[in-house]
Amino acid sequence: MKEKKLTSNMIFDGKVVKLFVDEVLTPNNNVATREIVKHLGGVCILGMIDGKIIMERQYRYAYDEILYELPAGKLEKDEKPIDSAKREFEEETGYKVKNIIPYGEMYPTCGYSNEIIYLFLADGLEKTKRHLDEDEVIDIEFIEINQVVEMIKNGTIKDAKTICLISKYLLNIKESV
Repeated sequence: MKEKKLTSNMIFDGKVVKLFVDEVLTPNNNVATREIVKHLGGVCILGMIDGKIIMERQYRYAYDEILYELPAGKLEKDEKPIDSAKREFEEETGYKVKNIIPYGEMYPTCGYSNEIIYLFLADGLEKTKRHLDEDEVIDIEFIEINQVVEMIKNGTIKDAKTICLISKYLLNIKESV
């Protein structure tokens, strides 16, 4: 079932993504084109205070919507996912993570991207200070787990990484990363 890369041509080299157009040989000996977005990856973190999940609301330009999401962010070059998770969580929420538990990984767009989002549960939170990037505007809300589940059911929460991590948490599925 594996495809063999014949050619690869980078057509865009951006700050966040690189876009390649590759020609591949399929297992049935046909030549096909694959458009691939290469991404360093990201992290998504579930943290709770007093039994409430820390959720973010932020405007997402690509959808022209304000979305509910768990705290998340991009990996820096050569950064370990666990270090990124701790850094991003504190930057966005203002809570330092004492203990972090890997909850596996997810492939958000496997049809055209190599992005991997590493999932974590943050535990032992200590209030510090937020350090948002200059282009970030994020509201923090503390929401009961049953309300978060209802928001997923009724379509208020649409973000895949958030839905995946909440689901894995509720099913208590932990994995090594």
